Amino acid sequence: MVTFERRVGGVLRYLKVWFPSREEALEISESLQPNTVVRVFGASSDLTELPHLIEHRKLLTAWLDLSPGPEEILKGMRRKSCRYEIRRAEKMLDGVEIEINSSRAHRDFLAVFSDFAGIKNLPKLPAQRLREYGDQGDTFVLYLKGEPLCGHLLLRDTASGIVRLLNSGSRRLQTPEDAAACGALNRYLHWHEIQRYHNQGFRIFDFGGIRDDEDSVTRFKLSFGGSPVTEHYYLFGGSRWIAKLGNLVHEKLFRRRVVVSKSNGTVENAE
Repeated sequence: MVTFERRVGGVLRYLKVWFPSREEALEISESLQPNTVVRVFGASSDLTELPHLIEHRKLLTAWLDLSPGPEEILKGMRRKSCRYEIRRAEKMLDGVEIEINSSRAHRDFLAVFSDFAGIKNLPKLPAQRLREYGDQGDTFVLYLKGEPLCGHLLLRDTASGIVRLLNSGSRRLQTPEDAAACGALNRYLHWHEIQRYHNQGFRIFDFGGIRDDEDSVTRFKLSFGGSPVTEHYYLFGGSRWIAKLGNLVHEKLFRRRVVVSKSNGTVENAE
């Protein structure tokens, strides 16, 4: 379980909780104070019987099992739409470098995502968010010939063994040349991450929200060989009216709500 806390208006205590077990969620819901609002993300269990429940939603996500190892994972990818693109990217690596969690990576990820979000009319990501995730977040940026091409922000939960894609952005909408390179290199960046997290002992790579089979983002995520999984999102509050009011104020202030992005299928707006 990963937990983040904010104070809203100096009074309201707002918690974000990712990947809690049933026992952890029960402990949280039973101990809520009247001024506390809790949003639970990515729960695998139905917790609708727990006390202080205000809201419940279900979303589909794409889970890739990391336990078979890189060789078997690669075999399980869709041959034309994924494995071929990764092999194509490997021929471009002379001009490629990948940075993780450096000040340069943080700066360039925010710049790439800001441009991408502006084109797709998505909320931009404040630098504060990277600081908030701290040791639980990983920022990857792939550079082509010294220029940032694509980047991913992921959340790690060591206890559950899950790593979750939160935000992704690229230059694919900038120029035809960027679009051509991104097709292969963005997949390669995911492949780089998959291997890294497998080596670190994680068991699940969670690509984030998906839609129906006709959606291009859904096809992209499932091309890595993962499977659709139902995840649960909850709002709990020690006081129902304070929770409703606090949630409304938080959405107005931060423009965040539980939705699946139409552009990349992640739940980067689920804050």
